[in-house]
Amino acid sequence: MITQSASKLRESTIGKHAIGIIAPHHPSTPSLPVQVASIQTLLARGFPPNVDFVVLDEAQHYRSDDWGNISQVYTDAKFLGLTATPERRDGRALGDMFDELIVAAQHSELLADGYLVPCDVYQPERGMGSNEVAQDPVAAYQSLANGQLCFLFASRVEQCEMLVSRFIEAGIPAAVIEANTPKCDRDFRLKEFRAGRIKVLCNVYALTEGVDVPEASCVIIARKMDHVGMFLQCCGRVLRPAPGKTKATIVDLSGATLLHGFPTEDREYSLEGDAIKRTSPEPLRVCPACGATSAAWRSSCPECGFVPPIVEAPKLKIFSQELRRVFAGMQTPDDAKRSEYLRLREEGRKRGWNLYFVQKEYAKLFGEKPVIDDASDEEKHAALAALRATAQEKGYSPNWASVRFKQTFGRWPR
Repeated sequence: MITQSASKLRESTIGKHAIGIIAPHHPSTPSLPVQVASIQTLLARGFPPNVDFVVLDEAQHYRSDDWGNISQVYTDAKFLGLTATPERRDGRALGDMFDELIVAAQHSELLADGYLVPCDVYQPERGMGSNEVAQDPVAAYQSLANGQLCFLFASRVEQCEMLVSRFIEAGIPAAVIEANTPKCDRDFRLKEFRAGRIKVLCNVYALTEGVDVPEASCVIIARKMDHVGMFLQCCGRVLRPAPGKTKATIVDLSGATLLHGFPTEDREYSLEGDAIKRTSPEPLRVCPACGATSAAWRSSCPECGFVPPIVEAPKLKIFSQELRRVFAGMQTPDDAKRSEYLRLREEGRKRGWNLYFVQKEYAKLFGEKPVIDDASDEEKHAALAALRATAQEKGYSPNWASVRFKQTFGRWPR
């Protein structure tokens, strides 16, 4: 990532001869005005002097005890923090380090401008418990994302290794990358992944950040994800555009999207230590000790301080639930809307339901009624007769039936 960041800067107006790298196996160029380095390297080697401006990527991490020392080293420098998820699991406020939060762009804007791709989301009907998944991850991949480059997130390394064995048994090249994977093995597996020779990379936390593979288009969530920051980072691995890539696929086997919503929803952010918020109401949690109901909490009850006991994680339970496809309202791509429209039409014909069933169910998903553009003459005549009967019964204007007909079929009755 250091080399990649330096390359991007060299392509910018700063100029390729102004960028230096502080990292192993790179020559020292302290005279260059811009230096790119990892915080780990700076902590090990020491911080270079006379720095006026510091840019911190994944800025939420710099409120930790060790990484946060950089603000004490450069007391007179200006800091710019960059992150897509400005919150921490421990609740430490970023406002203790940064003065102002600027939302450069919301997800809806990035989608509209082509900086992100839309995604199809498949989720279970209910949230799963710890170490439970709604469906066999291998079967889910084969049915919903077969052939796509896929990041799979599991709860433990042992689960990753078990799942990789099962993917390979099914003829799907897969590998594990975890915190202790040697750098040479990590680099090789990522190279094979980018080339398509590995289809599925399984991990716990190792690939949530700092991995740029725009060609990847699928995420399988095979673990609980109570923390919205982790959820957005994991899904964000596949939302970046690439040549020929029109959308991503999120296969949610734990119910994370039931809690956090679509990964492309617009969000509310804060420097005060508050969690990233959806625009919809927050979920509630009832404390088993005092009975208080409050916004969902993770570590302890805000009323009585009750801390849920830590229990040994059970073995992964694999269910056989059917995953349903969910949609992003009016932001859903036209081809997905059309596909669902045709499915509803076919369902209506099978069940003998009228055309308004299609309009009602379509509107629930996409926030707007469709134009019934494939109706037969018989369906149109029946609909017009029913509308005229309703108008006469209700005492409506003679034109009411014609207006409703046009709204339904896109043209005036003949």
